[in-house]
Amino acid sequence: MRIAVEAHALSQDKLTGVGNVVLHYLNELQRLDKANEYFIYTVEDLKHVTIASTRWRHVSFDYLLKRIHGRVSEAWLRLKSENEKNKSVFRSIRILWCRLVKIILGVMDDLVYSVKVAMSLRKNRVDIYLGTSTYFYPYFFLSPVKKAGILYDLVWELYPGTMEFGNKVRMKLFTLRNMKKMDLLISISENTKKDAIELLGLKTRIDAIPLAAEPSIFYPASSTVVSSMKKKYGITKKYILSVCTLEPRKNLTALLQAFRIMQGRRDYQLVLVGMTGWVISDLFKDIASSDVRDNILITGYVPNSELAPLYTGAELFAFPSLYEGFGLPVLEAMQCGCPVITSNSSSIPEVAGDAAIMVDPEDITGLAASMEKVLKNRAFRDSLARKGLKRSKLFSWEKSARALLQSLETLK
Repeated sequence: MRIAVEAHALSQDKLTGVGNVVLHYLNELQRLDKANEYFIYTVEDLKHVTIASTRWRHVSFDYLLKRIHGRVSEAWLRLKSENEKNKSVFRSIRILWCRLVKIILGVMDDLVYSVKVAMSLRKNRVDIYLGTSTYFYPYFFLSPVKKAGILYDLVWELYPGTMEFGNKVRMKLFTLRNMKKMDLLISISENTKKDAIELLGLKTRIDAIPLAAEPSIFYPASSTVVSSMKKKYGITKKYILSVCTLEPRKNLTALLQAFRIMQGRRDYQLVLVGMTGWVISDLFKDIASSDVRDNILITGYVPNSELAPLYTGAELFAFPSLYEGFGLPVLEAMQCGCPVITSNSSSIPEVAGDAAIMVDPEDITGLAASMEKVLKNRAFRDSLARKGLKRSKLFSWEKSARALLQSLETLK
């Protein structure tokens, strides 16, 4: 059987959610599957994964129009950022013009990309196409290929106000259409599967396969490494950690408010790790005006190789997200031996089980009280950490990859 896997996220230098999922699936499939042939599709270079098998081939879709579209998109983002700091009528007009050009180029790029992918699938006689990102799913196919895709969440349906307008429109117009045309959807949690069936009325077959945290990356780090990493990032006190893209859905404003009313807050730092996402300027304003701003540290993006010491050294991991398709940072923290406080909503209870404190993400007083409880009671904190370590052993990329391969093979 010939399987094409869209792996465009692995063309990026910095890996986040989708990129990490694709990376670990490909690593495990290359190790486990000795029978099938694979074609790995990217828009540029294939990074982070080394193809060692003769049955695996890399196919790049790097062409002039896509590069121009990328540069215009970068220019639009840069202008938006500059305008937020120093608004001007002239710059606002440039932003509107740049966005219009970006949209037109985007439509053209999508069409060209779809043609190139469809032709490649036909040329290589591919049996199954696995899409790992809704942004790169082809508009059409020219051969009788079976179509599968990974469904991460339904943010665009459940929390549209937490998404950038263009992304929201794209998801509603194209993602739902694509999901209805697929032969198989792989959801990353039972909750996401349930939401897809109940909210969207999907008839497509959906198999729920959980994610995992790579043990060579997420593990209880030594005290020496923890001290070194704390020094690198300027952590000078005991600290509460949160790891996520800084965006509205992650509910960091509630975490900040809970930290402000927490007893003993001045003895701790609140460390926020992650790339800046969409519409997060209000959070930065809240931090700047807060009476505990000197106790808040934003590190920006941190590579995977440096996350384990940060998780291990934290007094607790706080993740009050409003909605998650899975909640991978919760599992990462537990696997590093860090006590977890997280939301009782969406898919997170599937991950946390009884190994974390779960709270209503909108209950700021309850979140603050839970943090106080963990910080004040060493025995309770250690017990929570042990439960988390035990719980994390239920998840592995090998098990998930075997389940994915089994699901794909049913399409033959």
